[in-house]
Amino acid sequence: MSARVFLKQFLSDPVTIGAVAPSGPQLARIMVDESAIAPGHVVAELGAGTGPMTAELVRRHPDNPLVVLEPNAELAASLRGRFPDLPVVERFAQDLPAITADWGHSPVDRVVSSLPWAIWPKELQETILSGILEAMAPDGRMVTFTYWHAQPLPAARRFKAFLAEHFRSVTRSRVAWANVPPAFVFRCDR
Repeated sequence: MSARVFLKQFLSDPVTIGAVAPSGPQLARIMVDESAIAPGHVVAELGAGTGPMTAELVRRHPDNPLVVLEPNAELAASLRGRFPDLPVVERFAQDLPAITADWGHSPVDRVVSSLPWAIWPKELQETILSGILEAMAPDGRMVTFTYWHAQPLPAARRFKAFLAEHFRSVTRSRVAWANVPPAFVFRCDR
């Protein structure tokens, strides 16, 4: 899917899409690195967009169970075309417990999130994270990214504190300078 189509989806629903361009391959590699996916781990990808994380997950971990959530109908259809063997679900992340139960792979060991957390109010963040934590294994890990330039902003600082409230450990990756815009990954361990 072209960057132009992605931009069109962003302009039609910026609160759901949350980015003006798809994530780049460097950020996708860092996300999968930070996930530390082992053989047999059950993986859920949230907010797959055009599929850069999906492609990296499939390339590096083709035998792991993977469910992909993308609520945008046009983006989900594109993902189904690119990854016909994967379950691509047009639902929101807070539905993850029901989705994984229906899928037959519960709990989830790794959550790879491209959700636009920092632009959402705390109540929505809480609702979504409650669903994620309910679906996760006790020793699960979630990775999510944020843009480097946004770090001084109050919403970004609140989001980092929010993660620290809900996870035993939250660490930061190196910066993906080649991404547009540059970003880094939060690794969140239960």
